[in-house]
Amino acid sequence: MQWIPTLTLFLFLYPAGSIISRLFYLFNRDISSNNLSIIGTIISFILFLSVLPSWGSIRWKTNNLWLSIGLAVNNKFIALKIFFSGFMFSVFLIFLLCMFCFICGWIDRLGYIKFTELLNAILLIFGIVFAEEIVFRGWLMEEMALLFGVRRGIILQSTIFSLAHYRSDIGLLALIPFFTGLFLFGLVLTLRRTLDRGSLWGCIGLHGGLVGIWYLFDSGMVVFSINTPYFLLGPSRDMVNPIGSVIGITILLGTLLFQRRLFARTGRFLASTVNASFKDEIP
Repeated sequence: MQWIPTLTLFLFLYPAGSIISRLFYLFNRDISSNNLSIIGTIISFILFLSVLPSWGSIRWKTNNLWLSIGLAVNNKFIALKIFFSGFMFSVFLIFLLCMFCFICGWIDRLGYIKFTELLNAILLIFGIVFAEEIVFRGWLMEEMALLFGVRRGIILQSTIFSLAHYRSDIGLLALIPFFTGLFLFGLVLTLRRTLDRGSLWGCIGLHGGLVGIWYLFDSGMVVFSINTPYFLLGPSRDMVNPIGSVIGITILLGTLLFQRRLFARTGRFLASTVNASFKDEIP
């Protein structure tokens, strides 16, 4: 029955944020449903952060919550180094994608970046991505490890991460590669945290770099040829997102293979304070 608090928190926070966001409608009846949804999500996350310290103290029996979820900054230089290490790895992965498209002649030209678009990319990294990593690779990974052990916990966390990004505007055939890519991405990020000895900053750098850089690409920084096969840039013609593309999935599989080999050389370590034994658990 240990799973009940985990499920209950999800069932309480999201509706609570949605209900509270409706109060904004009383002051501005012209507010769109999309903006209300964004406000509701922000409120839910604020509520989540307010509950998290007590959650760690009572459920995980830890007095250092931020260490448990990988956000300890006792040494700011090390935290920054880990963050930029993850970010530079994201640049390398994007570079592989671009080089492949360039060699095949699928890049027409390079555009320029507007200042507002650059600010939006930074907001994506330090806003949405930061929140997602706290929720999925931080809190949820600890919960899954507590309930199911590290090995199954990594699989379940990555599965939930992929399903949480469900989109109703694309068909089933596009959802399959999209979910596949997200699942593999969840594995890559979780193993990244393990390689960073429990720190979440590398995951934030890697995840944020991929999302932020691709946002700039999609905003006109890189103009791809109309002859580019759509399955190389996204799961469908109407959705250009390399996470669900053939080349994206291939790169993620290669990254997982690289990470596994790195494990073999460096050993493994997953900083956690939950009441579970992580000994002899191999992702």
